[in-house]
Amino acid sequence: METINKLPESQFYDLMRLGYISEDYCYSYRRIWVDVNDQGEVLGILDMYSYDDQKIIDFVLKNAYAKVGLPIDTVIFSDQEAWPHEWYIDAIAVHPDHWGEGVASRLMDTAVEIAKKYGYSKISLNVDKENPRAQKLYEHKGYKTTNSMTIGDRTYDHMVKEI
Repeated sequence: METINKLPESQFYDLMRLGYISEDYCYSYRRIWVDVNDQGEVLGILDMYSYDDQKIIDFVLKNAYAKVGLPIDTVIFSDQEAWPHEWYIDAIAVHPDHWGEGVASRLMDTAVEIAKKYGYSKISLNVDKENPRAQKLYEHKGYKTTNSMTIGDRTYDHMVKEI
């Protein structure tokens, strides 16, 4: 987080835009699933990938550093979030107008289906210790806290579900 905070905002957003349109970045269109209603309105999103992909997802940003004026040795994201043999849910978000409608639950069920499709028997996520509402949902869905970790400047519970 300290590295991100040192970047000028426009430089950071330019870098993120380049990451989003790449094939391999962690928030690439290939790693995001969307829940929509019958009118095509986005209700929620899910971003996920395998532990093995974690090794390459931020590397693609290095290819964009020169385009936004960053030195090649810049480190932006250095915290390990997923562990060996885990399918990792990096982000899940539901539009506030649709909280309590089962959107997050459906997205989490999708995560299990995709993880199984790719041969994983464990799925994981990190939940901010200051987000008890999310933690309660994850526990309800069968996730168990295995350890705590610091990512950036926040403390998270690493939660795992056997599938």
